[in-house]
Amino acid sequence: MICLLSPAHLVALSAFQLFALLLISLPAWAPLPLILFVLISVISPFFPGSSYYLPVISSGRKGNKAVALTFDDGPDPKVTPRLLQLLARHELKATFFVTGVNAERYPDLIRAILAHGHSLGNHSFSHSPFLMLKGSQTLQREVEAAQTLFRQFGVVPLAFRPPVGITAPHLWRVLQSLGMFCVNFSCRNGDMGNRRIRNLAAKLLGNVRPGDIVLLHDVAPPKGDADYLIAEFEAFLQGLKAKNIEVQPLAQLIGKEIMETGNADIGPNAIKQFYDGFAASYDDEQFSSNVSLSRRTELKLFTARLPEFFQGADRVLEIGAGTGIFTTTIARHCREVDAVDISGKMLALLDEKCRAEGITNIRTRVGDVEIIELDGSYNVVCAFSALAYLKDLPAFFRKLAPHVQPGGTLYFLTARSSLFRFFTQIGNAMRQGLWLKSHSRREIAAMLTAAGFEVVSVESHLLKCVISGGMLLEVVARKPQGTKDASK
Repeated sequence: MICLLSPAHLVALSAFQLFALLLISLPAWAPLPLILFVLISVISPFFPGSSYYLPVISSGRKGNKAVALTFDDGPDPKVTPRLLQLLARHELKATFFVTGVNAERYPDLIRAILAHGHSLGNHSFSHSPFLMLKGSQTLQREVEAAQTLFRQFGVVPLAFRPPVGITAPHLWRVLQSLGMFCVNFSCRNGDMGNRRIRNLAAKLLGNVRPGDIVLLHDVAPPKGDADYLIAEFEAFLQGLKAKNIEVQPLAQLIGKEIMETGNADIGPNAIKQFYDGFAASYDDEQFSSNVSLSRRTELKLFTARLPEFFQGADRVLEIGAGTGIFTTTIARHCREVDAVDISGKMLALLDEKCRAEGITNIRTRVGDVEIIELDGSYNVVCAFSALAYLKDLPAFFRKLAPHVQPGGTLYFLTARSSLFRFFTQIGNAMRQGLWLKSHSRREIAAMLTAAGFEVVSVESHLLKCVISGGMLLEVVARKPQGTKDASK
């Protein structure tokens, strides 16, 4: 379920709560929280790194020692070709946040940018500095028109940079509808679109830090001093080398793809968008961040069940297989695994693991498991923290039932409704824009029974205490003998 919950919503809630409390005790001070809320809401969008209204990427992942180069507002025939030559000499890749109007005006330069191996980002169609003050329909048209134009060059940008780096309350919904995310910057020199380029390199080198996303412009200065601009770009690149700061492609720095190539069908699927962009860093994040406790608990429970459910199984279906944290282990204990996931990039990493480890009995399939046709029947169907993303879990269980062989097992771990889980659901909504569904033990048992499964056990795990019955449900169900098999 789409849930675009941002810090702005939490600030608003807090402001109104304080207003109500002060209205009772100190009426004269009651308007103050609301005034502060309005001031914060007006000022925050003008800070490029602010995620007040939506998630904004403005620097590299934690611990990254490199920087990324980004160029806005182009392309420009007086600057862009020479800049491409400069980058090629230094063997560097950059991201060009291009306006639709300039892409339409200079198509050969767009092709040259792509031919040199650089990435394209969307910088709106017309680059109006007041775009974020206009309505959501205008913003939708601006971003979508640029996307349509870029498709003519065989690419679909995923990254959007708002004009002047200013965000707005309605931007997140527009980007979600187009399968995009927002990228700003953390290092700039105040060049005013190359109107002020004197000592540009020295200013940047005085401010740049490892992990920065550097903002530059590939447009000709109003006074026509393109030679000076290119010389400053050269001095900046040389200065980075002297400071032992590496330059990485933006996608590598932030761990998210900047664009899709070919006739990509991105579609407005928020889950696919998030995990496609997150695939490269997914495994590290699962075991080195605040989600690691949940993931390690799942692995422990799965390992204990491995001999019982998977050893010697014929066909296994894993829903939401991702990069294969569980899949490769399952494959070593059974004849065949069908691994389904909505993210093609996650499954591509699973395929790489299979080739590296010599595993040949995993078949990956990209698609939404609620929509795609399932293939034949399975001895075991499993899922690990994937079912919380499904829109209609009871309907999915009914769809799944004919594809589980009589006597077959359904084993999954999923979110349990609890106090602690509620706070993680809020955190996920602020991160992904999605409200992941949690369920009680009784709800899960009722769904499975209605779909024709026999419930074997529904057990709670993780952070069980007096005020919370746990955050994770481990569920085992079986298909009764003598019921319909989809393979018959």
